[in-house]
Amino acid sequence: MRVSDADRDQVAEALREAAAEGRITLDELDDRLERTYSSQVYADLEPVVADLPSAHGSDLAQNPAAGAASVSEQSGDALVINAKGETTVRKGTWEVPARVEAHARWGACKLDLREARLTSPVTEIWIDVTGGSGSIILPEGATAHIDVDSSWFGSLKSQVDTIRKQGVPHFVVTGEAKGGSLTVRYKRSSGFLGIFGG
Repeated sequence: MRVSDADRDQVAEALREAAAEGRITLDELDDRLERTYSSQVYADLEPVVADLPSAHGSDLAQNPAAGAASVSEQSGDALVINAKGETTVRKGTWEVPARVEAHARWGACKLDLREARLTSPVTEIWIDVTGGSGSIILPEGATAHIDVDSSWFGSLKSQVDTIRKQGVPHFVVTGEAKGGSLTVRYKRSSGFLGIFGG
């Protein structure tokens, strides 16, 4: 996957912090910054931060370009979706517990809840699409409270009702979309865009 200017800036900031803490020399900083700003894909960035602790960019050191396979697993009462650097789609009939955690940093994540079996009247969704994109499609008439950090040139679009109503599913959506985009909506109306499956 190709990196964006925001990705390069994030790594550059991590490198400057590491230099300020004495983890790398100024000469190393210059060299790594040059490699950072000339990088084209995540595989180029990975060795630049691979030897730094997690606070200094280990998310990139985990090689999101290769990306872990999209995996879903139950963790306690939560459904955890791990798809960093990958594309993952959940749609059709699937069981949704009271909490869903979607780790899709640098990737793309689509959660289609229109036919899902909801196990709770209120469903919490925590999603991280930093540097990537996400889409959450709610059942018609459902409501959602949305509190997602879309700073760092991120984008958050909500096209759903926010005031909770009696007798309809309610969602609480939190997480991060820094330098990425997240849309929360109902099914698209039929028309040109409808040919792509809503």
